[in-house]
Parts: sequence; C-alpha cells; structure tokens
Amino acid sequence: MRENLKRLKELNDYGDRVSESSKVEETSEEIPESEMIQCPCGRFIKSPAEYKLLYLKKEQNEIDILCPNDACYLRELGFVKFKVDEVRRKLIVQSASFYPPFVTWNAARLGAEKAHEILKQHLKEIVTKYIDWNRVKEDYFKRLEEAKAKAAKEESSSS
Repeated sequence: MRENLKRLKELNDYGDRVSESSKVEETSEEIPESEMIQCPCGRFIKSPAEYKLLYLKKEQNEIDILCPNDACYLRELGFVKFKVDEVRRKLIVQSASFYPPFVTWNAARLGAEKAHEILKQHLKEIVTKYIDWNRVKEDYFKRLEEAKAKAAKEESSSS
C-alpha cells in the first residue's frame, strides 16, 4: 500500500514538472494570491477552468466539482444539480453550490463579500462554459433507453 502511495506521489510530481515546463507564457497579468480562491489544502485556483468536474452521481443528476489537487483531503468542493425534462429532452440546472468548508475558508481569507462574488462567478462559468451539457444529456438518454429496453425484455420474458 505504501509503495503504491509513494509511486502515485512520484507520478503526480512528474506530472506537475511536465505541466510546469510545458506552460505557455501568459500574456495577462498574474493574479495576486490575495485575489485568488484557495482550497483549504493550499491549492490556489486562478480560474474556474482549473476545477475538475466529475459526473459520477448519474442517478442523482449531480456533477461534482473537485479540487484540482489530486492529493487534496477535501477533494469535493461543490456540486451542480440538474433535472431532466424527458418530454422536451432538456436538462435544467436546479442548483450549483460550493460546500461550506470551502466557502468559509475563502471568506476568512478574502472577506465574505469578495469571496462570495468570486465563487459565484466561478459557479456561473462552470455551469455555462465548462460542463459539456450535450455529453451529459446524451449519456442520460442513452441510460434511459437501456433501462426501458431492459424492462421491456424482462416483461416479455416473464409472460
């Protein structure tokens, strides 16, 4: 187990070095740390593009917002919940939120008003720019069709 953890850390360190060396010089100004969102694990988050999005809770229609740091002890920082209009074949966002420990940490660092403003902007961009809604919709309706086919097959076999 320890050997696996050590190997995983080595791979993460290698990945960090590769991504550091392959970075293109940014033309925009650097954002000071006092203006950035930070996970309690210590990872600074410059833009909403850095969060990892995980569509694992498919039956609950929920997308998890994860810390970009693979070694983060919190890991899950928030979520986006949606509902499905099966008649119109549309996905409708119900809520998007960050969890209290993440919000409180940033409110203490940046001040409540500033932190809430930045976090709200991050959520807005995650929902509008970074979630591939077409892929989520495709997956949902594919699973729905499979469930209907399975139910029909079970019904016909029991008759």
